[in-house]
Amino acid sequence: MLVDAATLRQAETQFFSCEHCNPEDAVFLFDSVLDVVTGNDARVTDYLLVKAAHCPRCAAEVVEQTLVEWYPDDVANDTPPGV
Repeated sequence: MLVDAATLRQAETQFFSCEHCNPEDAVFLFDSVLDVVTGNDARVTDYLLVKAAHCPRCAAEVVEQTLVEWYPDDVANDTPPGV
């Protein structure tokens, strides 16, 4: 699936850091965030980004296989962890 710029911007708002700036807590593939944002089935969907996403914490490039810090349970209510 081709991931457009608008979907990338939405996905960037769902994670907190990446493997570059926070290797201890970055344990989910960015693909997992894309699965939730797009509603696609992870078992049958591969993504192709129109451009790299960027980490909201350090601005490093984030691609499909980059590990990110993400709290999937908080996606439904957009609540940051610890709030």
